[in-house]
This record gives sequence, structure tokens and C-alpha cells, in this order.
Amino acid sequence: MRTIRAALFELAGAIRTKRALVLILLYLAASLLGMNGAISALGKMEDQLAEVLQIERGSNGKSGVVSAALWKSKPFQRLVRGAVGDSLVYDDLVGKHPAELLYAWIVFLSVPLLSVLVSSRRVAEDIRSGSAKYALLRVTRLEFTLSKYLGQAILMLVGLLIGAVGAWCVAAFRLSGADLPALFPAMVAWSVKAWFISLAWLGLALGVSHFFKSGAKADAVAILMMIAWFAVPAVLRAYATGPVGGKLRILVMLFPSAATDSLWRSSFLPVADAAAWLLMIGLLWLSLGHMFFARRDVR
Repeated sequence: MRTIRAALFELAGAIRTKRALVLILLYLAASLLGMNGAISALGKMEDQLAEVLQIERGSNGKSGVVSAALWKSKPFQRLVRGAVGDSLVYDDLVGKHPAELLYAWIVFLSVPLLSVLVSSRRVAEDIRSGSAKYALLRVTRLEFTLSKYLGQAILMLVGLLIGAVGAWCVAAFRLSGADLPALFPAMVAWSVKAWFISLAWLGLALGVSHFFKSGAKADAVAILMMIAWFAVPAVLRAYATGPVGGKLRILVMLFPSAATDSLWRSSFLPVADAAAWLLMIGLLWLSLGHMFFARRDVR
């Protein structure tokens, strides 16, 4: 209970200092700009596709009609099957509206950076300002760490859901088609999936923050770690061959990319397994920071 109360106190502090508003605006801006840019690119592609495939575009000038027809065409589906690689993922993606998949790609791509940027200095700043010292009079260090994680996770979920609303509004304004209302629950679902990705990156950012008093240093190290989290799994997959390489590839499971692909599925079990694994990854890296924090002087 003390952890939940501390997390609510973290949320109240974020609202009072306008930090929550900044976080929500960042997620909203990423969704609005990303969706608008993707639809603009989609419109340019449609001009070429309409000419090549001899498909008549809508008279209202909106995007979406040609792309939907293209996605349902057999040649394009064979092309996508080869690009996706995983037949199970392809089977779950086929038939979905292109705008839905564009939003999923945007939010999956932006969540790691936004999660790190908004969370990497949370503990460091509290240690530097002295507020951590007073918080630890009421809660244990473990409860303090978990409350920071829970509070930030709630804020990011709110930001992602508001971002989904904004992206749908852009899609409704710029796209045509009778299936636009069905895009809204789909975009919300992709935002929830992206939230589970953010839980892993949040664990990394907050774990790093436990090592520093300077927010700038925490930001710099967290960004470097983020780059490493993208690079190391790719290197392990590319160069880990043979019996020894096979063992090294197990290390990929310590990074979010090991579970992210499963979030593209529609079935409950693969998505639930991926979500649980991403949470465990976040808590693992958070615990590394807490182990150092538990022994440091915060005065």
C-alpha cells in the first residue's frame, strides 16, 4: 500500500509541476506529427499506385482508398509476406487497414526514445534536490524505486492513449473510407501494446537514473544505453553462429526486441507472453539500479 501511495504522490507531483503535461504533449505531438507525415507519404504513393494499377482515386482528394485496395491485392500480399518473414505475424496483419499499421509502426518506433527521455533523470533529480531523502523517511528504498516506476508507467499509459485519440483524429480528417470508426479501438489497442514496450525501456531509464545525482549525466548514459539496446541484439543475431554463438543468442532475451515482434500478433497468448516478458525485462534492469541505490548515501 505504501508503494501505491508513493506512486500517487509521484503522479500528484508530476501534475503540480506540469511534468505530466509535458509528457502527454510529447506523446501527443509524436502521434500527430508521425501520423500526419505517414499519411502524406501514403498520399504520394497512392498517386503512383493509382497510375500503375489503373485504380481510380476518390473525388474528395483524401488518402486511403487506393492503399486499402492495394493491401487486399494478392501480389502485394505476397510481397508483404516476404518482408515480414514470420508467417504467423503476417496472418494476423493481413487485411488490416494501412493506417492502423502505420500508427502501430510509428508508436512502436517512438516509444523507446520518449520513454528514456522523460524518465532518465527522475531519480537523479530527486537525489540532487534532496527530496529523495525526505521521501525515504516514509517508505523503504525498494518502495521508493517501485513507486517511481509505477508512477511513470501510469503517466506514459495516459500519454499513449491520448496520442491514439490524436492520431485517429488525424486519420479521420485526412483519410476516406467507411471503416474509419473501426480504426479507433485498433489504435487504442496498439497504444496499449506499445505501453508494454515502454515498461522495458522505463526500467532501463530509471535503473540508470539510480546511479547519478546529475540529471544531465543520467540522460547521457541512458541514451547511450538505449543505442546499445538496439545494437547489441542485432549484432548477436548476425554474428552469433555455431554452438558458442547459439548460447550467446540467449542474451538477446534480455533486450526488448526479443519480445516486440510478438506484439504484432492478434492472438491473446503471444501478446500476453510478450507483455509479461517486457515487464520482467524492465524490472530486471530497474533492480540493477536499485541494488546500487540501496547502498548509496542520498544525503
